[in-house]
Amino acid sequence: MSFNTAIFYDIENLLKGYSFSQQIANNLSLKDILRELRRTEQTGQIAVQRAYANWSDPRLAIMRGEINELGIDPIQVFGFSRDQKKNAADIQLAIDAIDLAHVRPTISVYVIVSGDGGFASLAKKLHEYGKMVIGVAYRDAANRTFQSVCDEFLFIPDPEDDAEVEKPAPRPVAHPGGNGHPLVTDPRNLRMKAKVRPAATPEDAVTKARELLHFYLADAACRSDLAQSGIYLNVVQEGVRYAVPGFQVIRFGFTKFSEFLQHACAGTPVCVVRPPNSQAVVMFRDKVRAGQETLPDLEVRELHSPDGYRALLAYGPPVFHLPAAHDLLAVLRWVAENPPLQFDLGSIVEAVTTASDGAISSQSAKHVVLSLVTADAFLRVPETSSLAEQVLTLKEELRWIDPLTAALRAAAVQKLSSLFPVREEIVGQMFGAAA
Repeated sequence: MSFNTAIFYDIENLLKGYSFSQQIANNLSLKDILRELRRTEQTGQIAVQRAYANWSDPRLAIMRGEINELGIDPIQVFGFSRDQKKNAADIQLAIDAIDLAHVRPTISVYVIVSGDGGFASLAKKLHEYGKMVIGVAYRDAANRTFQSVCDEFLFIPDPEDDAEVEKPAPRPVAHPGGNGHPLVTDPRNLRMKAKVRPAATPEDAVTKARELLHFYLADAACRSDLAQSGIYLNVVQEGVRYAVPGFQVIRFGFTKFSEFLQHACAGTPVCVVRPPNSQAVVMFRDKVRAGQETLPDLEVRELHSPDGYRALLAYGPPVFHLPAAHDLLAVLRWVAENPPLQFDLGSIVEAVTTASDGAISSQSAKHVVLSLVTADAFLRVPETSSLAEQVLTLKEELRWIDPLTAALRAAAVQKLSSLFPVREEIVGQMFGAAA
């Protein structure tokens, strides 16, 4: 396989502008993007990787380890920080791509990781030079013109996409009738109220969700919607919240309502579908059209398993992203043996990754260090500043592997215990030999 591929990351676009939150920077993984790109089998060996951003921004320090690990050249761009309307990163990226097309003719595949419509012109120019162009972007942020001119387009998960993420159940809002159930506003669900009685317990959620789906199938207007454009998931979610007081998808091992509905749709004539550039809908299986993605039916996930606990710990605040036990313990051991003293977040992650000589991925290091921050393992100075602007010092009483592991474990158990009775043997498996 030849070294014929160049990848250009528009970091500002991936972070959704200059005023991005620290959380989206924490969640963004270039390694995951690269993994998804390789699955397309459209690229060869990577000859060039460049990432464009204002790398002096302290919020991006968390990405340093991953940039180094992947061999990506960070290209410093200052301009957009002064004028958010004028994207200097886009301009520099386009100049570099055209320059590369001239000086490196053996590079035949250009990957542009951005949803910005301005890159449509760049893609057309690269086509004139006989190059293949692959676009990569979040589904809801991908410009249609840019999509249409690319030879391939890959949609990647949005690290800040919570349109489908299950939120804690809101406080019930009483109807004029005073029944105390959550407010129902959609006309289809208003008709549903007369047919579907609320469940006695949240454990009946799957049964009631399927009863709701059968109502949609029997209602003439709903059947028409299911056959044509589909019914948006937020409408179905409103109906489920009415039919199942106290409903939470995490009781079934899911972290998104769409996943719960993929399970509820099993064995029915409808399924969950994601149309291009649109939110997911429920529609008839035999009416799914070309270009629409049918999401598979799902089984209920086992809550009481290491993977189930990890999924729930990563769901909603406080967030704990815990990797497999081997990586988790390796990072904890390094932090305990090399206690950070007035290090910024990015420097700690980079130090862990470098010291492991590739044995620990930057993503695992980042997740464990951020989980330790959540577990209040560090002194953070200045206290009033954001995490990106703080220096971290490991608390003195946690500078040994046992108390450090115990502190993180206790914080994780406290969160899980707020959801359901925790099985200590499962927690022990998550923490491996530290159990």
